[in-house]
Amino acid sequence: MSSKMRYAARVLGLLVLVAGAGTAMGAASVPLPPVVIIPGLCGSQMEARLTEAYDSAPHWYCPRGSKNSDWKLVWFSLKDYVVPSCVDHEMQVRVAEGPDGSLRYSNIEGVEIRPVDFGGVGGIGCLDPQFCGISSYFNPLIKALETRAGYVVNETLFGAPYDFRLAGDGLVQDGFEANLTALIEGAVAKNGNRTVTLIGHSMGGMVATYFLAGKPADWIERHVGGLMTISSPYGGSPLALQGSISGASIGLPIMVHAFLGIQDNSPSGPWLYPSQGLWNASVPMVRTRNKSYPPTAKGFANLLQDLGRREQSIILPRVRNMRGIDFDAEGGPSYPSFPNLRHVCFHGNKRNTPGQLTYPVDNFYEGDSPPSPLVTSYVDGDGIVDIKSLKACENVQGMNTEVIAIEGEEHVQILHSEELARQVLAFLVGDHDRQTH
Repeated sequence: MSSKMRYAARVLGLLVLVAGAGTAMGAASVPLPPVVIIPGLCGSQMEARLTEAYDSAPHWYCPRGSKNSDWKLVWFSLKDYVVPSCVDHEMQVRVAEGPDGSLRYSNIEGVEIRPVDFGGVGGIGCLDPQFCGISSYFNPLIKALETRAGYVVNETLFGAPYDFRLAGDGLVQDGFEANLTALIEGAVAKNGNRTVTLIGHSMGGMVATYFLAGKPADWIERHVGGLMTISSPYGGSPLALQGSISGASIGLPIMVHAFLGIQDNSPSGPWLYPSQGLWNASVPMVRTRNKSYPPTAKGFANLLQDLGRREQSIILPRVRNMRGIDFDAEGGPSYPSFPNLRHVCFHGNKRNTPGQLTYPVDNFYEGDSPPSPLVTSYVDGDGIVDIKSLKACENVQGMNTEVIAIEGEEHVQILHSEELARQVLAFLVGDHDRQTH
């Protein structure tokens, strides 16, 4: 069936469902599949607790640890713009090599970190709960699911926020994958054994794909009926490099330099670096006045070494090929075979997207915090991710993948798109029809 025919079938099903349900699709009369939303990089609210073991605050005005300390919001809070160095330090990741050669990740001593409202949607609707209007994230899509399809939070609609500092292997270590497994199994049991649909935005799509790559085929067939990825960088992004060098806003309402101390330390950065098989190795992706860095494993390693990014230098060679996902395979990223899972890969386009970053400095130095780069080459994409990377979801083997462009939409603002909401609802109607016939 052609993509146009599939789209028409979904829309027709949606129209029939709406006509039969009145102003909203009654969840009781038309049981749609449960949904689990996985947010993108920096898209999960996170809390920290500073215990009495925390004694490394970088400045006198930064919070100290105590025996009876409460949890506090550390991501995201606009007030932290005043002194971002406090939060930067509290959210540092430590990396150590275990006896078996694997990497172990930990927080600064005395710091505990957790996502807000795992299982619910309170930690993914907006970034800063004090300024939800100007930091809206998944709220528009959540509202569409609730008001137009009858979804109910914690019954048929769930959220899976996570520690976005970590790459896929770290999310196994910190218990996220075990929690996500339990959440999905509980949602299936609660909803008459209807399989869930996973919705992942940006890095959330990569997290979902990595999660599924670690599951047996029979588990997936019993628990996951579909996957929707939105703006997911299946081939990485140059702006992940910018995050390590000087900080990047990645489409969110943050100043690029404010939280460099988090971005230049996080394992998720190298995990999302560009896939070297998608780019021309002879064309530099990052430049200074005296040195160029090509989009290759060696180029990225040299970049991190010059900047003195110790943790990310250790992490880089370890996270590029895990669970059969080889980001740097010849010709583009390579993915393992999955069961015949319905997968729709939504992306924006027609936005100027950075392709080459030129820094107005002679060289990079250890511990450097360079100024923002000049973008000396633009390509088509969603403003954050190159169109080649957005379409690399076609490389996923085994899934019944359909790539759909939401014309002209930006990386994050696509979540506010009425067209995306219609397409998501149509997909869910199609999944309902598949499970009931």
